[in-house]
Amino acid sequence: MGVRTFAQHTGHMSTDARATAFVTGAAGFIGTALVKVLVARHRRVFGLAESAEGAERVRRAGGVPVIGSLLEAGQWQDEAAHEWVFHLPPHPVWGPRVTGRRTTAIADARVSMDAHLLDAVAAGATRRMVYVADAGSYGATGPRPVTEDTPAQPSPWGRCFTPALDRLDGYGLAGLPIVTALPGWVYGNGSWLRERVIDPIMAGRRVLQFGKTGPWVSPIHVRDCARALVHLAEHGEPGGRYFVVNSDPIRLHEFAGTFARLANRPLRVWRMPAAAARLMVGPVLADYMRADAVFSDLRLRGIAFRFRYPTLEQGFQQVLGALGE
Repeated sequence: MGVRTFAQHTGHMSTDARATAFVTGAAGFIGTALVKVLVARHRRVFGLAESAEGAERVRRAGGVPVIGSLLEAGQWQDEAAHEWVFHLPPHPVWGPRVTGRRTTAIADARVSMDAHLLDAVAAGATRRMVYVADAGSYGATGPRPVTEDTPAQPSPWGRCFTPALDRLDGYGLAGLPIVTALPGWVYGNGSWLRERVIDPIMAGRRVLQFGKTGPWVSPIHVRDCARALVHLAEHGEPGGRYFVVNSDPIRLHEFAGTFARLANRPLRVWRMPAAAARLMVGPVLADYMRADAVFSDLRLRGIAFRFRYPTLEQGFQQVLGALGE
């Protein structure tokens, strides 16, 4: 499959009865997993990618790449109106040090990305949009799970998402059927887990950890996350919010300990004082990484979603089997 123009793929669709989906962030960690799930369900998928390398990742996942940037208006907007739209705008959680000023810039960029997409599809025939944010937008929760109806108390990192989330109601009132998905700590054979846990352990290097014990967090395997997003397109309530997390919270440090045990590798830790995180990743992410963030999946399970990897151990068994991919 090549990179298509609007005229090319709309002409092709006249002889292709498969329902279509448009995915932003399609070349990313969650995005490629989502494209694969949609293709397996016989959807014709068009994925937004910013580069030739990203387009190739979309193509390998089974989608049709569309070149463009969410930060810039362009021809890609003419190609965004499909039956299902999944919006996964990138946010640099593991990027450079995050300060208060950079948080504001991230929030402004998110609003701009949303406007470019949502304005382009608002008047179209989209049957469902699944808008992906971050459960961290609710702020610190304590060790007990909170529901989607709990008033959010955003941390500085959570405020990266607040302005954009506040704008969604207006689009919903205008008739765009938006379902909001709020994933927790998404893990799998890639992204932050590969860089910070898998590769160091498999190479016999130390895993960097801050403090004696990590906070409580809600994980979800990337494949279950992708399946949940499709399930929300099928069964989610427009205007509703859904935490996309497993039922069992874990300590953040358990990612490394569990993987090392299942991989039968020694766990060597470079333990830094918690305060050192502020110097290494900036005050905003340091506070985010030290706060309990535990969320209930009752609403997601209430619409009959079933996990394939309900526990961290089951998820890591899949990760171990996929290390050569």
